[in-house]
Amino acid sequence: MSQAQQQTAGLAVREMRSLLSGLKGMDPAWQRDLLIDEVPALSAKYGDLAASAAAQWYEETRAKQVHGSYEALASAPFPDQPIRDRIRYGAGDLFKDGGDQAFAAWLEGALQRWVMYSGRQTVAMNALHDPARPRFARVPTGAKTCAWCEIMCSRGFVYYTKKTALERRGSGRLYHDHCDCQAVPEWDKDAAHIQGYDPEAMYLRYRQAWDAAGGAEATDKQVAYQMRRLFPGEYKDSVSQHG
Repeated sequence: MSQAQQQTAGLAVREMRSLLSGLKGMDPAWQRDLLIDEVPALSAKYGDLAASAAAQWYEETRAKQVHGSYEALASAPFPDQPIRDRIRYGAGDLFKDGGDQAFAAWLEGALQRWVMYSGRQTVAMNALHDPARPRFARVPTGAKTCAWCEIMCSRGFVYYTKKTALERRGSGRLYHDHCDCQAVPEWDKDAAHIQGYDPEAMYLRYRQAWDAAGGAEATDKQVAYQMRRLFPGEYKDSVSQHG
């Protein structure tokens, strides 16, 4: 599924680049206003593709482990208004000399996250509604992940609850720009083996960082800070202990 989600996001980014190319030389305010109108539609277009692909993948994966049919639901795309608000804020770079490239780079990462939200939310939503009660895990798919994502991934296979559903809906805050993590369901936790995914090792690193950050009083941000320094080279955003 990860490859399909990445490809769909890549198609969205390609179309966005073409759109930005056609706006070059226009007044920054015109560019901003056109993007506020166009990007939510672009996100919805490819988000629908990502959701459909994730729903099909969920049904196929479930059929291999659970008897009986199940029709997966497809998530709605990322909400329009937060996209418009973020573009209005991010487009401030368009009014700066040489700010076009910075804005384009930011928008590329944001669009990837908005499109992939639909696929991730589709899996999570079906994990909530599926009568077979699967658990699901957040699984990194790249060679390395960032410290923040490993905190999330270290939880292993857990039940998706109404509380987490409400936290996710309309926010997308649990994933960041250029994040390659995926929500993966599993109907037999004890038989779950995903190559490269070792939540126990992740949790051990988390606990060491949690202790270093002050234990029960530590925030996830403080724990991630310690993880980057205690395990140099382990994460995309690791910091050398001598740097």
